[in-house]
Amino acid sequence: MKRFRFLITLIVVLLVVSAGWAEDMEVIKAQVSRETVNLGDTLIYTVEVMTAGEKQFSPDITLPDFSQLFQVTDTFSRSSVNILNGRTHIINFKEVHLIANRTGRIRIPPSTVELIDPGTNQRLVRQTNSVGVQVNESTGKAAIPTPTPEIDVLKPIKKSARLNASQWSPFVIGGGMIVLLFTLMAYLRSRPKGEKPKPAEPVDPRTPEERALEALEAAIHLKTEGKLDEFYTQLSSILRRFMSETFEFKAEESTTREMLREMERLQFKPRFLEKYRKYFIECDQVKFAQVKPPSNSVETMLPRVKDLIGDEDKQDLPEPEPEPEAEQAGEAERDKSPAEKS
Repeated sequence: MKRFRFLITLIVVLLVVSAGWAEDMEVIKAQVSRETVNLGDTLIYTVEVMTAGEKQFSPDITLPDFSQLFQVTDTFSRSSVNILNGRTHIINFKEVHLIANRTGRIRIPPSTVELIDPGTNQRLVRQTNSVGVQVNESTGKAAIPTPTPEIDVLKPIKKSARLNASQWSPFVIGGGMIVLLFTLMAYLRSRPKGEKPKPAEPVDPRTPEERALEALEAAIHLKTEGKLDEFYTQLSSILRRFMSETFEFKAEESTTREMLREMERLQFKPRFLEKYRKYFIECDQVKFAQVKPPSNSVETMLPRVKDLIGDEDKQDLPEPEPEPEAEQAGEAERDKSPAEKS
């Protein structure tokens, strides 16, 4: 165990040294809040610039021309300061709220960032990555947010953008030590142990409906405390978990569209599907589009979820097939003549 702790300490020291060698790097990137939206939905475009050094200068961020593709609603700027190994890192953000004017695949051009080299006081010009967005026709349903992958554009502040062997070596050493650490942890876990098996967890005797209704009562305090985002999120999770436990499909891991498609396959009735769809559209607008719900909608949310859970007429279930003996008796009865029947 002492050797294991020493190995962990050594890896941490090497990673800290590696971070110190790479702290002259700058990070410039552009991203969107979601890659697929419906026409009329709000999209957030963000430019992030991180610089490090003894002297700090605010970068000049020039956004691309959005007038032909989007309608700009709001623009915000903010910054934060981090200190790593005694050096100051400043992160500047520029955020634009957009609404698409047309459908199709739209490519947002790169933004231009002007920096000042703290060593030479020369002005450097950088460009972010371009970002693609798919805009679909409005279907009356809330757009399903798609997480945007992190795309980092790393460039050294120095004129040369090439990394020599001395700059790559800390990353190689750190990666090798991490692989070694995980290998050692896997070995320690796989060793046979003489421990007694843990007792099985007690089975919850309550039905999925009983568990869901009890969880709904426990979530009421979020509404009374004014935490509407958490209140709507909690109700949505309870309903998804109930559907997953009752009908055995992955409702908790699916988007709203995927759930509705699976429920159609399972022959849920259109009346129930429509109530289910309207409920989740309102929840998605509050959680993802930051829409503030009216007070009357907040008051009816809990009864609506209880109604969806307690609805006893959700599916078009197939009629049970008749047993072979009953079917043969029915055929014999049909074969009798009218005189025999009388």
